[in-house]
Amino acid sequence: MNFPLAFAIGFSVASIPGPTIILIATQTLRHGHKAGLLTMMAPLVLDATLMLPLGLILQTSLFAGRGSIVLGLCGAAFLFWLGAQSMRAGIREFRVSGSESQELETPNSKPETPNTEMPPFLKGLLTHLTSPYPYLYWATVGASFIRQGFASGGIVGAAVFPFGFWLGACGFTLIIIYLVARGKKLLPSRLEPYLHHFSGALLIGSGIYLAVSVWQGLF
Repeated sequence: MNFPLAFAIGFSVASIPGPTIILIATQTLRHGHKAGLLTMMAPLVLDATLMLPLGLILQTSLFAGRGSIVLGLCGAAFLFWLGAQSMRAGIREFRVSGSESQELETPNSKPETPNTEMPPFLKGLLTHLTSPYPYLYWATVGASFIRQGFASGGIVGAAVFPFGFWLGACGFTLIIIYLVARGKKLLPSRLEPYLHHFSGALLIGSGIYLAVSVWQGLF
């Protein structure tokens, strides 16, 4: 396993539409590039600390029974919940924009309720954790390449694939974050509620797709 090939695999895998990349795009769309970067970092941390070691262990006993189905359905439910939260944010934006003309007439109005939305990094962790794809990937493809690298080059050889893969995945994700953040800056503020609804629809659609794929055994 050489570094360019590992990088190409990571770039290609990240380009496949899925729950994590959709979440990163929608967080960037709603909250800017910092939220997108924080969401992107969550899967990397989780892969390095949990998915990769667990994948090496599970390669010989890959998800017997219905464990992966339950995990996938939990991930679909979480994405659906995130989409509903985005829709609610869009409704709040409509209400705020509709009341802007009355602000001067009601200076003593009640303050806005504090933002209790889940932090982007935590959203990324939960989305990645409840998706069956990273478990399956690191228990099959990832673990196989790491073992091959270790057999030919020891610890250094084993590290080539995960680092190349992560750099490739980050490369594609950074392109997405840049394009989405730049596009948001070019849009007028009155379209903000529609962005919330659009991101919510993407997340809900992703959750439905994940649930159907898990149920039909396509993952």
